[in-house]
Amino acid sequence: MAYVILDTCEKDDVCATACPDEAISHGTVAVNGVEYDQYFIDPDKCNECGTCESVCPSGSIYIDLDLTPKEKHFAQVNSAFFAQ
Repeated sequence: MAYVILDTCEKDDVCATACPDEAISHGTVAVNGVEYDQYFIDPDKCNECGTCESVCPSGSIYIDLDLTPKEKHFAQVNSAFFAQ
């Protein structure tokens, strides 16, 4: 499990600054022909503390188990950013 950032991210660095594990980075990744320019959470570094979720001004961060079926692909998007 890990936290995931959705495309509703407002590109505010509050989450990245608050993350105690430095698991959040900003950048761009293309997945299935769609380009995402936002912050991403590294699932290998995320310790699931929830700090990022609590400070996110746009409410764009969720634990992966709470993603709706329409949001599930964002777990892949976040992982893909760190695989490049």
